[in-house]
Amino acid sequence: MTEPQPQQSWVKVFAPASIGNLGPGFDSLGVALEGLGDTIEARRIETPGVRIIEMTGEKENIPTDPARNCAGRAAESVLKQLKGKAAKEAGLEMKLHKGLPQGSGLGSSAASAVGGAVAAHLLFGSALGRNIRLEAPLAAEILGSGGRHADNLAASLLGGFTIVRSHEPLDVIRLEMPSSFRFVVVLPGMEIETRYARSVLPEVISLKDAASNWANTAALVAAVAQGKPADFGRAVVDRVVEPVRSKLVPGFSEVKHAALEAGAHGCSISGAGPALFAVASVDAAERVALAMQAAFQRHGLPGRHFICPPDNRGARRLD
Repeated sequence: MTEPQPQQSWVKVFAPASIGNLGPGFDSLGVALEGLGDTIEARRIETPGVRIIEMTGEKENIPTDPARNCAGRAAESVLKQLKGKAAKEAGLEMKLHKGLPQGSGLGSSAASAVGGAVAAHLLFGSALGRNIRLEAPLAAEILGSGGRHADNLAASLLGGFTIVRSHEPLDVIRLEMPSSFRFVVVLPGMEIETRYARSVLPEVISLKDAASNWANTAALVAAVAQGKPADFGRAVVDRVVEPVRSKLVPGFSEVKHAALEAGAHGCSISGAGPALFAVASVDAAERVALAMQAAFQRHGLPGRHFICPPDNRGARRLD
């Protein structure tokens, strides 16, 4: 990521969408998606604090109050890291273009939080290490998900395939994602609140199901390291979270079956849903997307589909 330089002009930052809770990797695995994400423009102002002066795009139900907005809250967290006089006088205003709808399962709040934190970091030249750059948006992510969950944040900030080994203390491992992978994402016309999607999860699981998820998590990491999309797809098997959350998505079983019949290597829920993702080859991706979208439509849910290579760049300055 570009080194920060104190300045007065606008900076423009893009933070990519992501798939969190990747298959069996609940709260731990994530991957950044090319082409989808949020864009933040920000500049320094003389008035202390953070102001959001404009929001465009998928902005429905998203507040402009910085204290209640993920981008604003993350920027405020960065300003609190400043020292002395700068901490008291620091102020910025921002414009937020939402490329992701809220409650989509594609890391919408995480992309906003990461974009806000990176923009503030660039403007004020704060000497933040990687973990602090994650901690700032993590404070804001609580607004969206109700807890400290860094799987989407890590992927959006760092790009590639990320493993959150620990939240206390924060410990993230990043792997470069092979460019041959394709993620087919189908977003039906509905919303699932992340807090609610967490509330339905079981507090106790069987050892057999846990062992299956552990094995498939290891297989996902191996598939990334070896550059094998088919092996990656075969390891997208979740016996803990998917059976519960799939009940929140009308037609889930039929959509997943349609994806696999059309040639997908694997399919599961993206984040808390309602988006579903499939892993497919470049040649099969469009066919898989159309099959999934048609299956959703049979259940009265029109929607959108995206075919995304992995994003290995992560959050970045555009201007």
